[in-house]
Amino acid sequence: MPNIPLHDPSYRRELGNGLVLRWSAASDHERISTLYSEVFRGKDDPPNQGVIVWTRDLMSGRHPHLGPGDFALVEDTNSGAVVAATCLLRQQWDYAGISIPIGRPEIVASAPGYRERGLVRAIFELIHARSDAEEHMAQAITGIGYYYRQFGYEYALDLGGWRAVFISAIPPLAEGAAEPYVLRPATVADIPQVLVLYDQDRAMREVSTPMSAEYLRWMIEGQNSASGEGWDTQLIVQAGAPEKPLGYLFSRRHRWGNDMAIVALHIAPGLPLPSVLPSVLRALAAQGPQLHTPNAKTPPFDRLLLGLGRTHPVYDALGEQLAPLYEPPYAWYVRVRDVPALLRHLAPVLEARLAASPMAGLSDELRLDFYRGGLRLVFEQGRLQLAEPWNVRAVQYGPRPTAAFPPLVFLQLLFGRRSLAELREAFPDVRADGNTRLVLEAMFPADISWAIPLD
Repeated sequence: MPNIPLHDPSYRRELGNGLVLRWSAASDHERISTLYSEVFRGKDDPPNQGVIVWTRDLMSGRHPHLGPGDFALVEDTNSGAVVAATCLLRQQWDYAGISIPIGRPEIVASAPGYRERGLVRAIFELIHARSDAEEHMAQAITGIGYYYRQFGYEYALDLGGWRAVFISAIPPLAEGAAEPYVLRPATVADIPQVLVLYDQDRAMREVSTPMSAEYLRWMIEGQNSASGEGWDTQLIVQAGAPEKPLGYLFSRRHRWGNDMAIVALHIAPGLPLPSVLPSVLRALAAQGPQLHTPNAKTPPFDRLLLGLGRTHPVYDALGEQLAPLYEPPYAWYVRVRDVPALLRHLAPVLEARLAASPMAGLSDELRLDFYRGGLRLVFEQGRLQLAEPWNVRAVQYGPRPTAAFPPLVFLQLLFGRRSLAELREAFPDVRADGNTRLVLEAMFPADISWAIPLD
């Protein structure tokens, strides 16, 4: 359909052999659910009921971040089955105070017998087209190793990172004593207070995920907990004073292994962590055995998994004796179609970092070679005046690069996952000369991020 853009809801393309690429409608719910329930199950397990519920939630028209027409899919018109699909969620990332609109592909699947035929590549064409048309500055996805590199993604931002606390190591409450702090479920009335605590929590990170009241309401009263998605929102309160939250946490609703996963935990300033954490740990330890276990083979519960990122004050308060096991973060895959546009968007942060460095007041030109293209940055008196594509190979005797990065590796620097020194150590073809090295180090320090997926 040459006159209809890929992002348009009516777009449709024949792929051959009865396969059709198109956008979803609400009536596709059962067929998309069937695909997911068969793909996301163990070899000898029945169809995955949790993903059926999750798909129903996503296509309900009530989810804050997508609607029933936001699934790109391939239908086999011979059978009527949906044989490949993914959807597009919308959310924001906060980059040192600047909001970046993000498109998030999620639940990527293709049916056995239809794989290695380019179907996932085709549905990503639609997802990227719609995301770009909505002026998202990046797309981000969590997923299996290597796979999404094929579609222009790079591991560019921390995802997860955790410490484990064994239940047997949690100090018991003294005999005859009462718990000074307890947990209670958050309600819709608590949303403003939860968001204050959540924003305090994420303020410690350079890149984080803002959360709207609408989404938190969805998580508290809109999601079907049978999906296993989202988190139970709990407040930390003083015993006898449940109306005054002192902290919050997000905990996973299901248990798939021997652990209960905690994905956020923050206690308000002014309250010593070591005085509060023992009560919190004991309360969570009591909840763990009550969690739903979708798999009958789930091992017995014996630990809490605190997935609070690369570093966190809670880790420091627990210490290695109480939380001895540490797993460093995996990473978000990130795609940025227009790097110069993103840098122009982030210019206030980059200029402020430059002004606080030895390169303050810079007037110079940086030329970054990405081997399959590149980037030209022009500064005047410390201000970014120009950010544009640049290719050293386009002009035989033009100016030479002042830095070089293999394709997409620059994204690791841009989002702070790795410092320039770390990238130079890992990649022999990363280099930066003279002033360019100092400027890149000033503008793109390695830093802690905490981007959580709002499904």
